[in-house]
Parts: sequence; structure tokens; C-alpha cells
Amino acid sequence: MEIGVQTIGYGKFIDEWQAVKHISKAGFTVLDYSLEDAAYLKLPMKDFKKHFEDMRKHIQEHGMTTGQTHTPFYPYTKHMQNYDEVLELQKRALIATALLGSKYAVVHPLKPKDRVFDKYTEETFELNKAYYSKLVPILAEYNVNICIENLYTTDEDKNVIPSTCSTGEELAMYIDRMGDRFYACLDTGHVNLVQREGYEHVNFKHMTSLLGERLKIVHIHDNDKKTDLHYAPYLGTIDWNEFTDSLKAIRYEGNLSLESFTFMNKINRDNIDEGLKMMYMAARRLYERFMR
Repeated sequence: MEIGVQTIGYGKFIDEWQAVKHISKAGFTVLDYSLEDAAYLKLPMKDFKKHFEDMRKHIQEHGMTTGQTHTPFYPYTKHMQNYDEVLELQKRALIATALLGSKYAVVHPLKPKDRVFDKYTEETFELNKAYYSKLVPILAEYNVNICIENLYTTDEDKNVIPSTCSTGEELAMYIDRMGDRFYACLDTGHVNLVQREGYEHVNFKHMTSLLGERLKIVHIHDNDKKTDLHYAPYLGTIDWNEFTDSLKAIRYEGNLSLESFTFMNKINRDNIDEGLKMMYMAARRLYERFMR
């Protein structure tokens, strides 16, 4: 197990090349590499490959590896209006994942507007099956895997409500029915947001136990149970002992990777190193509890 962090959240101060240096300096040894900026994915193939091969070398030179990536995602309507283009970007992102040396890429499932609570579960799965199936040849060719993330949506008043794969049951169903090369990414902040009356089973102990070996990677961040704040652990309302103990109970073999970029967005340019160190210390606290 290693301690990781995302590569986004520093863009207004430094580029991704500089970010790697600062992240390494803070103590992190593995990256959650963001591929959400499609600019590099759209480069001619030769330039595209060179960029990510060079980035992999740069990451290795700073004593790190890429543990996981995050592919582009868009609002449902925009995704469907540009379906073929988005599909090609996802294929490029999966290839980039392999070029970076990682085997796991988070690819969000689609969540139509009417996919709320327990409505249209099967119809939405069929929609996602058609989408994911078009990516399967790339997975086999480049030896990478898709991790499906537990999501949520919001109603007209911006209140968080359950949606595609909000529950462990639906997430496991997707993975089992999609077959080989599909696994789970558990997002801690989304669990905290969705849990409520009628969704008490959306909790770390139940979801990790249900997912078991399907769970390969995590997105670790905190919030106030109202808004997806993406804060560092211990700054919100999540019970982090429950989280780490739940991972330990299933003998989780993945990394502890932070996705607390909003926290970094609040840091001044001159305090990037201090902010990253604070995040590393929070993650280290989780790591030490897991390892004891």
C-alpha cells in the first residue's frame, strides 16, 4: 500500500510537470493522474504518445509511479450530444493510462436525469453496458482496467440524491455483469453525501464488505454531508476510523489516494508545499491505522 494524491488542483499556480515535483517533495509515492483535460488526448498520435511517455519518465525520476487515472467526464446531455467524440477521448485516456504505467482508470458511468433513487436502474445499466462495451477492446490491447465509481446527482434545488451506482449493490452488479477488467473505485465523499434514511446501507463497512476483491482503488476526501467539497480527511464529518477499519477487514490491497483538490484550490501559491504536506499527514494517519 502506498499513499497517493491527484495531479489536479494546482493548475492556477503550476503546471502538471511542476506539480509532480511538489507532490513528491511532500512524501507521496503514487499518483492519481488526471486525464480530464482533453487537450493532450487530442494530440496527433505520435505527439500524444511522446507526451505521456515523457511524463511517465518525469514521474519516475521523482520517485513515484501512477497508481490510477481519471478519464474525462461530462454532463449527461453533453456526453450524449457528442457521444462518438467522447468515446474516442475515453479510448485515448485508456491508452494514456497504459503509457503512464497504470492498470486502473476511473471511467464514470452515465447518469441520465431521471436515474434517481431506485428509478430506471436496469435501463441505465443497458445504456452503460453499450458505452463500456465499446471500450473493452482497448482494455485488452493495452492491459488496463476500468474502475466504476459510486456517483450521486442533485435535484432542482441542488440537494444531493442517489443516482447511478450510488449503492454497493448496484456497483457490484455493474462489475459482475460487465465481466473481466471491470472493478470498483470507492469515493468516500460520495458515500457520505448519499447515506440517509432509506440508504443506511450506503456506508463503508457494508459497501467494502459487499465489494470485496472488486474494490481496487479509492478516492479519499471529506465533506460536510451536504456538498461535494473534496476537502482533506478530518476536515469534514466522515468517520475515518470506520473507513480504514472497513478496508482492513477485507484485506484491501490498493493504495490510499486522496482526491482533495478543493482543499488545494484554497492554498496560496507560496503555500503549495505546506498544503500538500498537510494532506500527506492526513493520509499518513489513515495509513498508520490501516497498518497497525
